[in-house]
Amino acid sequence: MTHQRRKILVIDDNADHLYVARELLSQEGYEVLTHQSPFGVTGLIQAAEPDLVLMDVNMPTLPGDDLAAFVRADERTRDVPIVLYSSNDERSLSLAAARHRLAGYICKGDVTELRMKVSFFLGDHVTDGSTFRRRLYAIE
Repeated sequence: MTHQRRKILVIDDNADHLYVARELLSQEGYEVLTHQSPFGVTGLIQAAEPDLVLMDVNMPTLPGDDLAAFVRADERTRDVPIVLYSSNDERSLSLAAARHRLAGYICKGDVTELRMKVSFFLGDHVTDGSTFRRRLYAIE
């Protein structure tokens, strides 16, 4: 499936996770940029102008949800959709995404879910939507 080379920036301190995300999303037709540090992200977002940012939460120097708050505070980058991308449990990711007014979250480990949610966040139609949207933001 081709997505007119929509650009996704993946931020994660783990090189293996960056590799997997880049390969998977590139196979879906996306242009994928990766960055292995929370530092320099605001400038990178300004320069690269991604359509979506996937941000790991568990980075040792600056957690992704805190980094997202910094990105949101900068008027030049506040409108870029940010999605937390982490191995944390769904509830904590959902709460963190809501607290920082992010686009949402994706749990690592399920490649089908990664593909579906990235497509959803970019506005592509890959599902009937109703069940998926409820599951996407459910806080139980």
